[in-house]
Amino acid sequence: MKRLFFIFTLFVSISTVLATDGDQMIGITAMQWARGGAVVASPVDIPSMLYNPAALGEVGLGKLGFDLSLGVLNPPRKITTVLGTTESNSNLYMGMGNGFAAKLSDKIFLGIAAGGVAGMGVDFPSTTLPDNPNTPFPENTSIVTKKGLLKIVPTVAFKASDKLVIGVSLQIGQQSLALKTPAFIMPQTEAYGFGGAFGIIYHILPGLQVGLSYTSKMSIAEYTFNGTSPMAGEGKYTMKMNSPQHAAFGMAFKPMPRLQMEADVKWYNFSDVMDKVELKGPNGAIIPLSFGWDDQIVYALGANFKVIPGVCLRAGYNYGKTPIGEEDVNNNLGSIAVVEHHVSVGISKKWNDTCSSTLSFTHGFHNEVASNTTPNKIEAEQNIGFLQFSFRL
Repeated sequence: MKRLFFIFTLFVSISTVLATDGDQMIGITAMQWARGGAVVASPVDIPSMLYNPAALGEVGLGKLGFDLSLGVLNPPRKITTVLGTTESNSNLYMGMGNGFAAKLSDKIFLGIAAGGVAGMGVDFPSTTLPDNPNTPFPENTSIVTKKGLLKIVPTVAFKASDKLVIGVSLQIGQQSLALKTPAFIMPQTEAYGFGGAFGIIYHILPGLQVGLSYTSKMSIAEYTFNGTSPMAGEGKYTMKMNSPQHAAFGMAFKPMPRLQMEADVKWYNFSDVMDKVELKGPNGAIIPLSFGWDDQIVYALGANFKVIPGVCLRAGYNYGKTPIGEEDVNNNLGSIAVVEHHVSVGISKKWNDTCSSTLSFTHGFHNEVASNTTPNKIEAEQNIGFLQFSFRL
């Protein structure tokens, strides 16, 4: 029984995500997307604390402030098999990012941010995979997946000197997951997890600063599904899927008063949480899901240019080699996380001393990965638009 599960899931086992850097969002607000995610050394808004807790001491707070951002993500995806090419039916998702912060003293800042930092899913019809008459169940059924990770991040930052800001945060996560494949049906469920983050921002010279952040692996509680499988039957299924640890380093440079540029390097430890996962079913049945994701190095470039007083243009570029190799395509038919190159543009308008808004657009260029053992191929591209409202007092 276990051997049959293993052979079958090598072909159709799935993850559940399509986002940007692997399954991680480049940003959660319009300002962050517009900068290509390069916000570690020179944070652009209060929710930047999700990527570097020290951001709270660098965003120019008077007494308090907040940022509200909402976006739409359009990620067309395709699977090619011996039956031809099939497109996913779900191509619109909502994204959000919010943050609130207060300046308690000249040295202490307190804030909280929340946003969808990873996830999305696919919806491929039953015509995607061919049926194999040698198995006791039909393979030509739909593949539908949905995953989302919402993080809530209470944060405190301390301005140790005019040059150094230190920040720490508690990372609270709610991760939802739903799976439907020929091998099993797992209705949507939620699990909670916790982690932590630490970050610093240091001003080396006037106009030159660096940032460093580390976020621990988020330990997510075990999922419990009232699921069913053609081979293991109906009953209680469990699965463990954590969120990866990651680290980032950034350097920001201001060559002139109206222009600021930043370059970041980020590391995501996907191999620790997305290499092999076990779905445990009734009576000791085990469905091994061998996703085989590699660690990912991401490079991000961002720039701000103040055109006229109150108007700022923003641009960014983000690249990360897909964590899915050609040897793992067959195991990731529901996780088309293959987009590598992104370009972003945005514009911010300051309406008065307290209120401003930002509009951004990001395009993830088409990329595909073909299996080295079957005719299967996965491909995707992305379009992301975000709107943000910011308030400072």
